[in-house]
Amino acid sequence: MSMERKDYHTKLLGLLTLYNPDPKEAVANIKSYLQDLDRLIVWDNSPLEANLSEQVLTALAGDADKMVWQGTGKNRCIAPAINHAWHYAQEHGFEMLLIMDQDSRWDDFATYRRQIEDYWEKGNKWVFTPYFIGSNFPAKNPPLQFLRIFINSGTVIPIEILTAVGGADERMPLDALDHDLAIRIQKKGYKIVCITTSTLRHTIGMPTFSSVLHLKTSNYNAWRTYSIARSHLINYRKHRDWLTFSEKKRIIKEYYLRRLVLIVLNEDDKWNRIRMMFKGIWDGLTMKIEK
Repeated sequence: MSMERKDYHTKLLGLLTLYNPDPKEAVANIKSYLQDLDRLIVWDNSPLEANLSEQVLTALAGDADKMVWQGTGKNRCIAPAINHAWHYAQEHGFEMLLIMDQDSRWDDFATYRRQIEDYWEKGNKWVFTPYFIGSNFPAKNPPLQFLRIFINSGTVIPIEILTAVGGADERMPLDALDHDLAIRIQKKGYKIVCITTSTLRHTIGMPTFSSVLHLKTSNYNAWRTYSIARSHLINYRKHRDWLTFSEKKRIIKEYYLRRLVLIVLNEDDKWNRIRMMFKGIWDGLTMKIEK
């Protein structure tokens, strides 16, 4: 275990959500940051018969005392996991929460954590996020950039900020949850910064390319297609006054028009995915929400 942890001045709790991952890949990803956490909650949404806890904990036996395993037996997604970790942090005196996806791996998490602590101790009440390898947003320079939206994985949220916004909205269990949380954080007067010198490798969906037009798609299944359509529409309705015109246009283009085209031209199970997309749109439009 790295001795560098003795230099840390805040208590950092990690949250990892799992859903039927490859155990070897999950273990390798966990090892890229576990030694620099004070504790890690593993929220396992996989079916109980998958028996992931035994496989992963066996591979990480040396650090088992740092891990808290929460098996749900069904896919409860991310929002309940964030709220569980938030309350756990309050009860056990943790000051910050790192949110991690099973498909994410750090290049140098220790440096990221030290940079966060440096900014925090100077009085910067910020939420922190890293630079994603392979992404073109934000630009790689300057090294510190203010954002309007973050991706859940790799984000560090101070517990006092998570408390100020009242945790995650469980009506948005997966897709658009990070967008909604980012907007609510800024509405409370806090800022989101990307430390571009700290990098995270992250895979989104199961990207595939068509043989004809070479179009890239994340190839989400019917249920995920429903979740995307529903959640982003709820987010649009909740924050209509806050979103810019270009952001509204991007939501419509990216999650509805482009998604529909990719399903038709580039994906299997077309009818099911199109049907679930329109069901998600209907449910997102008709759901009663409070801003």
